[in-house]
Amino acid sequence: MYSLNKDNPNFFDKSRLQSEFIRQSSVCHGCRRCFNYCPAFPTLFKLTDSKGVKALTLNDLYDVASECFHCNMCYVNCPFTPPNELNMDFPHLLEWGWLLLRREKGIPLKERLYEMLDMVNLARPIAPAMVNFLESPDAPKLKVAPKSFKSTFKRVKVDNPVGKVVLFPTCLVDNFFVELGNDLVDVYSRLGIQVELGDFVCCGAPMLDAGDADSLKRNAEKNYSKILKYINEGYDVVSPIPTCTLMLTKEYQYVLDKEPVKVYDAMEYLMKLKKEGKIKMDYKIPLSAFYHAPCHLKYLGVGYPGVQTMRGLKIKVELADKGCSGIDGGWGLRNYDKAKVVGSKMMEAFSENKADVFVTECPLAGMQIEKASGRKPLHPIQLLKKAMENDQK
Repeated sequence: MYSLNKDNPNFFDKSRLQSEFIRQSSVCHGCRRCFNYCPAFPTLFKLTDSKGVKALTLNDLYDVASECFHCNMCYVNCPFTPPNELNMDFPHLLEWGWLLLRREKGIPLKERLYEMLDMVNLARPIAPAMVNFLESPDAPKLKVAPKSFKSTFKRVKVDNPVGKVVLFPTCLVDNFFVELGNDLVDVYSRLGIQVELGDFVCCGAPMLDAGDADSLKRNAEKNYSKILKYINEGYDVVSPIPTCTLMLTKEYQYVLDKEPVKVYDAMEYLMKLKKEGKIKMDYKIPLSAFYHAPCHLKYLGVGYPGVQTMRGLKIKVELADKGCSGIDGGWGLRNYDKAKVVGSKMMEAFSENKADVFVTECPLAGMQIEKASGRKPLHPIQLLKKAMENDQK
């Protein structure tokens, strides 16, 4: 396992970094399953074809890492990941190289500013102009909410709750997709789940994208200790955005060199309670849905709980299965010329589909879908809310 901990001496071991880059690149060079996943692999194969694997340098690694947007699909689809003896983990290798590169060469001002999504509350009047300045001109536009989710959160007291959760609200829900947070609280409360609002900071995904190892670790330490505190108090921690759930559940072990903690995807948690017989979701809503599975949900390895939920509502669900949206935690909004190439197949599929509703757990992928189709997708929990309301008519 590679350490992304900037205080671990191994983090600065350039000799090991280069040798691992050569070792793993030799496997990729002979396999090439990932040739069309993202710009990183064409860059890698151009290098290995021209100079040979053994001649790869750290500068080559940095060139490849600069094209990676951390979707993790190469890991999900790699046949040589642990427990295979080849022990492949290309995305974390690139993240290690990226963090080390940016630590030595510095981070551009624009990317430092984009890290600060959780600071929108301090500058909400000028935030829309700032976000517009930071994104690519032709990218879908993040719309800053008039008020944050945290400032408008209303605790609903649930008697004899079947579950108690602390919500990791995420910067996206707090500042841009407030209605998703409100719908989650509404649905959970109706199902008998007590929801408390957690005292968290940004998960660190924007810091990882920018290559800011210091801020990444600082936020990880704060959130990790809070998560443990809430778990020890008898709560489960839930997050509605797969990217944030991924950071909390999987990435912190690399950033902090600590055992991973469990944070549930919002739909995963509902399916858990349903399987335990603690809740029923016997609602029906006669719709057809076209569904995009976020890359980071796939990497979480929890299946498609949103799809399970929708099918339980008698919704006819078709999986898009057309690859990544290209947005990946905001990277694509800043690098849209590359993102629209990566997401072209997915966008084409949604532009042509005639389902009643489009669905995805990732609101940033949803922006890409809306740009292609003119139709705003829903989160599965929002469809569940519609089914509940439909049942009351």
